[in-house]
Amino acid sequence: MSIQSILLVDDEPAFQRLCGNWLAGLGYTVKLAATAEQVHALLACNSFDLVLLDLALPPTFTPDEGLNLLPLLAPVPVVVMTGHADRELALRAISLGAWDFLPKPLDPDILRVVVERAMTKRRLERELAEWRGKALPDDNTMGLIGISKELAELRSLVRRIAPTDVPVMVTGPSGTGKELVARALHAHGKRAAKSFIAVHCGAIPAELFESELFGHRKGSFTGADRDRIGLIAAADGGTLFLDEMGEMPLVMQVKLLRFLQSGSFFAVGAREEQHVDVRIVAATNRDLASMVEEKSFRDDLYYRLKGIQMRTSALADRAEDIALIAQAICARYSPPKRLTATALEWLSSRQWPGNVRELQHCLQTAAALAGDQPEIAVDDLALACGEVSPPAQDEVAGLLEEQVASLERRLIVTALEDSKHNHTHAARQLGISRVGLLNKMRRHGLR
Repeated sequence: MSIQSILLVDDEPAFQRLCGNWLAGLGYTVKLAATAEQVHALLACNSFDLVLLDLALPPTFTPDEGLNLLPLLAPVPVVVMTGHADRELALRAISLGAWDFLPKPLDPDILRVVVERAMTKRRLERELAEWRGKALPDDNTMGLIGISKELAELRSLVRRIAPTDVPVMVTGPSGTGKELVARALHAHGKRAAKSFIAVHCGAIPAELFESELFGHRKGSFTGADRDRIGLIAAADGGTLFLDEMGEMPLVMQVKLLRFLQSGSFFAVGAREEQHVDVRIVAATNRDLASMVEEKSFRDDLYYRLKGIQMRTSALADRAEDIALIAQAICARYSPPKRLTATALEWLSSRQWPGNVRELQHCLQTAAALAGDQPEIAVDDLALACGEVSPPAQDEVAGLLEEQVASLERRLIVTALEDSKHNHTHAARQLGISRVGLLNKMRRHGLR
């Protein structure tokens, strides 16, 4: 791992020397700048992981000198340092791109924590860029997104099998993309120009199964007011995907087996036989071999269907794929959403027992919670997954006011301690009048 670098921007030589040596002692490389011109020169030939920026720089020694540099420094995390520790200045700095705000004199322990957090943020951003760089184009991933060994082997197998007509059985936990595998086999085979028809066996009532699969003729049963083509005929020339194959009723298993053996079938109420040419891809999350032993699934149909067996893996077994899958899902939203680096790390750390289906549902809810924001944050994801309760609107306002008041009180206490409770000196350090300091002390109950 490379040594992380910091740009320290401050016009006080003593502070530069002390703070620079202290940061170097923590293992960082440190470059020093005292003016905006020096910052420009260093940025032209160096890259930094963090910028510590004093706002009061020459020639005016006002906060505007440092604030004007903030847009230039993006997207590197910037921690603003200043003796002008008022709320308006802090909010202005944050709005211009600053990542954090620290009052002078700096507390070494607080500075260490802030620097470590900023470096973690920078590392996550770089890992995110690497993840994005490893994402293969759609024509290479075939919709099967991931960099794990399991996904690479699955894509390789799809490429080998897709041009053939051999039947395929796709197994794996629910929500792991078995239909995506079937669609990839269809899209990269010789039948791609024809139809891909998916039959979800668990969603069709048993009494309607034959009609849905084979079609029916007008008058063949009550309610059959017209001829209807079945799903098998609709897939002629293309691919028929039988999802959740283990849910198919036994009586339908017999009729499906006959069709697989002959390529022909009778629609309900028809006298003439129909012939179609389809490729069969079946999928299940159940153990069909055990069902065969239990006599709940026909052995002859099982051996006819299984052909080449392919298996999809649970997300918990390929955590390195989660970030790429999440990004691909969010890119399809209108408008597209991005995920922050910390949000991607949070997603990758979870087990996702519902696999991609659960991940997709969480992201969809989080995107709605993010509203008009272009990015989905960790808080949106946690709320979408039910890990936190949303605060009431008045509580949100109260929390902000409490945080601002707590920060203001802490800054005043620090200034008073540094000035040995000399109100004039403390007020000067805080950048406010003595009367203003006394009013704030009274408001916060400070004597």
